[in-house]
Formats: sequence, structure tokens, C-alpha cells
Amino acid sequence: MIRIYNLSGIVVAALFFGCANVPAPIEGHFNKGVEHYDGQQYAKAIEEYKLALRNNPNDTFSMYNLAVVYQDQSKPDQAENLYQDILKITEDTFSRINLAGIYYNKGNPDEAFKQLETAANKNPDSAHPLSILGEFKEREGKLAEAEQKYIKALSIDNQHALTHYRLGRLHLKREKFATGIDHLKQSIDLEAENPAYMETLGAEYERSGDYLEAINYFERVSVLQPDRLEIYIKLGDMYKKKKMFREALSRYWSALSLKDDDTYVHRSVLDIYKILSDQEIEQLKTLEGQSSFAR
Repeated sequence: MIRIYNLSGIVVAALFFGCANVPAPIEGHFNKGVEHYDGQQYAKAIEEYKLALRNNPNDTFSMYNLAVVYQDQSKPDQAENLYQDILKITEDTFSRINLAGIYYNKGNPDEAFKQLETAANKNPDSAHPLSILGEFKEREGKLAEAEQKYIKALSIDNQHALTHYRLGRLHLKREKFATGIDHLKQSIDLEAENPAYMETLGAEYERSGDYLEAINYFERVSVLQPDRLEIYIKLGDMYKKKKMFREALSRYWSALSLKDDDTYVHRSVLDIYKILSDQEIEQLKTLEGQSSFAR
């Protein structure tokens, strides 16, 4: 779903599917609604958007943001009506995208596809509708069709990070590993702070047994999302497989700082201490043998 926020006179659409900028309306109830929405005061936000619409029934900005609030509150019917009202006034790509999401979640993929095709045809310079259409096709198991939509989206905008990610993920699913990795790397180059991209690429390297490359990407994920227990455990496990025991201990201790009663992590820490202890005993025996030989 695509959301619009007002920031210092600029309206920024923060999308699940990407992002875009659109002009801001005049100051008033709309911006108050945005402030309430940002503060998660949804009832007050709804009231302000309704007041804005009372002053101007054709205020598509307020209609759009009111629809988004309804979607967030799991009221798809109200949101659907508002998006349709917007489309009666003006052709709006993001309204069609959100409307397609409602239809898809209601179990009507054909209508969702239709809305996205219309959005793509009416806004041929945007990669968003085609990329999302590919995502929905992929969810339906229509992988070849999904791939074509992603490729077409990238022909419009080769810098669309989310489409590179989706195409890379799809190629991995279809066992096109080299091109899959290439597209995932491009998505990370374009959007370096997105942990989902790094996690997917790290998981592929882990699957293929390239633990050092996997560790590189999961370490970056741990920096961006330091509260994820499972990432620290995964890092500990991979370091352990590479016999990098002190690094493994560091990651396991990070995991225990988040959940100090995790039995798997405690057992892993004990295993490593035993390994290190055995190594130290062997080293002492070797040194003792060398000393006796010298005497």
C-alpha cells in the first residue's frame, strides 16, 4: 500500500512498492490529519480529512489519505470507495495500485491485474504498476509472466531497486542463480539501507555454502536491525561452521543479550567453550612434548 505524508510543505508517498513525490495541498485540515496520522491518532486524522473534504469535496489528497487510514484500520470497503471516487476525478496511479491491492487481498486477482494493467497503460513512464503486477503474478505461481513484467518495468526504469530485488528473488526461485545474485546486488547498490535485500542475498550465499559472503551480508543486516535475535544466531552458526569460534561467541552473546534464556544459544556457547578448551589442552601437550625433547 502507498501512503502519503506531509513534511515541511512536501508530500512524500512512502510505498511498500517504492516511493514518489507529489505536490502538497494548502495548509489546513489536511496537514492536521497528517500530523494525527503520524502520531497514530487515527480517529482524529479521519476527522480532519473529513473536514477538509467538507470544505472541498474534490480534494483528492484528503480522499487518498483518508483511504489509506481506512486500509490501515482494515476497512477495505471504505478505502475502495474513496479510491474509486478519486479515479472519477483524476487518473491517479497510486490510487489504482492501492485499489489493486484491495482486490487482490479480497481474493479477486483478475480485477487486481486489470487495475494494474490500466495503471501501467495510463502511466507508461512509471515502473511501479508493472513491478507490482509482477509481484502479484509471482504470488499466483505465474513465474514466467512475472519475470516478463519485471523485465518490462526495468526497461522503463533500470534504477528501480525494488524491481531488481523482485527479479533477483524470482531468478533464484527458478534456479537462475548467477542472474539472481546479479540483480540482488544491483538492488543493494541502489538502496544500500534495505535489510530485506541483503538478507535475501545472504541466504542465497548461505544455501550455496559460501559462508563468508553470507556472513558479510548478514552482518550488515545486524547493523541495520540490531534487535533481531535470529540474525545473531545465524551469524553465530555460520562463524562456528567456519571454525571462527571467537567471532561465533561474540554473536551468540549478542543473541543472549536479547534473550538470555535461549537454550539453543546457551548450548552453542558451551560447545564452543569445550572446543576452545580442548584446543588449549592440545597446545599445552604439544608445548610440553617440545620442552621434554629439548631437555
